[in-house]
Amino acid sequence: MNLIILINNLNKIIFNKFISIIHKIIHKFSAVIIFFIIWEFLSIIGVFNPNFISSPSTIIIKIIELSLNGIIPFETAYTLIRVLIGVILALIVAIPLGFLLGGFFKKIENSLNPLLRLLEQINPLTLFHLIILFTLINELAIVLVIYWAVQWPLLNNTVTGAKNVPSEFIKIGKSLNFSKSDIFWKIQLPSALPYIFTGLRLGVIFAFLIAMGVEMMGMTTGNGLGYFIMHSQETGYVPDMWAGVAVMTILAVLVNYSITLIEKEYYRIENLLF
Repeated sequence: MNLIILINNLNKIIFNKFISIIHKIIHKFSAVIIFFIIWEFLSIIGVFNPNFISSPSTIIIKIIELSLNGIIPFETAYTLIRVLIGVILALIVAIPLGFLLGGFFKKIENSLNPLLRLLEQINPLTLFHLIILFTLINELAIVLVIYWAVQWPLLNNTVTGAKNVPSEFIKIGKSLNFSKSDIFWKIQLPSALPYIFTGLRLGVIFAFLIAMGVEMMGMTTGNGLGYFIMHSQETGYVPDMWAGVAVMTILAVLVNYSITLIEKEYYRIENLLF
């Protein structure tokens, strides 16, 4: 009898927890849910021409269909690999350079700032054609263009973060006989991380936008979500086109969300340790 009561109480707790989670999700994403409901309704009553705008239900069905036959995973992998390589290159270059300019050689940063602002304004899609002239390799050009787009928000935020490290922290580190390496790893880098994560999130958004743009230009090996979207549009497969747009959007959101989770987990571990 006690076991039955315990199981019933446990089921009630699980059910209430489930309802609570569903309520939070609905409350948080209520605007998104309403948007898709209105979109679906307008599609059903014929306000949106299906030859131009597919309904959300049609897009979902098409994503499932394209995923099962392997097209979506294949095209997504191409785009994601290009984006990840470009982002990693930007991390390798922009973070050390940001600390050099913002933390160690501030006078040089002031002199270079006008040049950096000028270079930042160069359109990555225009740069793509210039890079091909020198490399003659499409894939390398794609990666370098993505890197170019990502490095600027990452570099700018790293410089800002390095500049905003409290001088009192560095003085305390020196008073404790910290080496320059210790000051960097234990004081400067942790203090600048919030700015770096912000730059990384912005950079990832730019990375997906540029990847889609370059792939849509048809200057790729014929793979990637951007190419798939453009090819679907040109051949009249409108649901496929919208499915590609939806997957690209979801992918960008998931990558950004993953970065946010990594940032939160880092600070949680840091709080536990210190």
